[in-house]
Amino acid sequence: MYNPSLRREARYEPAAVLPVTREQSLIDWLESNNRLIYREIEEGTTSNMSDEDVDIAELMDGDDNLYGDDGSDDMDED
Repeated sequence: MYNPSLRREARYEPAAVLPVTREQSLIDWLESNNRLIYREIEEGTTSNMSDEDVDIAELMDGDDNLYGDDGSDDMDED
């Protein structure tokens, strides 16, 4: 089988370093190949949270140490 992309390298020799070819940035390449999809920004969602979102955020900011060490060993009683 002939494949010009493959070549044989010695197992215990250091590999050759591939040259860096930066003709264009990744963003430029994505744009030129029509693979870059811009996010759609919905009006009003970036600046202010709704009252419901604020309430949920307050609930999530609660004390995470509800089951902390309070000195009692209720689980160890037999």
